[in-house]
Amino acid sequence: MSHPPYGPPQPAYGPPPNDVHRWLLSQPFPAVRPNLRVILTGDPSALGTDKLAYSINPQLTALLCYRTNPANYEAAVLDVRHTQQWGLTKQDVWFAALGNLAYERYDLKAFPTSAPNADTPVQVLIGQTWPGTAHVMRLVDVVREPMPYGAVVMLPSPNTMIFAVLRSKRSASLLPFIYNTFQSLREDGDPVTDQMIWWRGGRVTGMSTQPDPGGGVGIRQSPEFSFLLDHELPD
Repeated sequence: MSHPPYGPPQPAYGPPPNDVHRWLLSQPFPAVRPNLRVILTGDPSALGTDKLAYSINPQLTALLCYRTNPANYEAAVLDVRHTQQWGLTKQDVWFAALGNLAYERYDLKAFPTSAPNADTPVQVLIGQTWPGTAHVMRLVDVVREPMPYGAVVMLPSPNTMIFAVLRSKRSASLLPFIYNTFQSLREDGDPVTDQMIWWRGGRVTGMSTQPDPGGGVGIRQSPEFSFLLDHELPD
């Protein structure tokens, strides 16, 4: 199922400037707003400490960026100079970028599962006009159903997101399947992260994973996620 854009304002890219950051600092915010986006990265420490970012944990960070070329995924990561120049907060820029993501096209398909008694489908999202992993930050809009217990997500490549909504204790049987699907969909090179991500109420929590000798997955669960599995999920 392909999801088309809903009709965003048309970005005005113009010729790529030689120094994109100097050019951005010379522009008013309304001129750059249509090209703002969010991208996910692993360890961001090499980028410095002044970037406009929301760190989920040391191995996963969402970065605010300006798309410099409509034909590909090239982008310039924004930093504190930009919010200072535009007289805005990081949150102002964040919500503008998330709003733009709603117009990026992606393909969404259900993945057949072998998990017994599973009560929820496993979905695979592949980005078409922007890296699909960015949509984890707006998962509620992608899923379009109530998620009182949230969803689990894995990111095997920058363009691919696997997720399943948690509905009951039977949903937990899908965790090994999601991990094995993540392993099968990994492209050459490292994934964005090998963590299993728990999205709930707009909060994103990453939990490290490792293969289980029995063919499943070992997850270093957060206390909140363990409590969810043991006490909150209905039978």
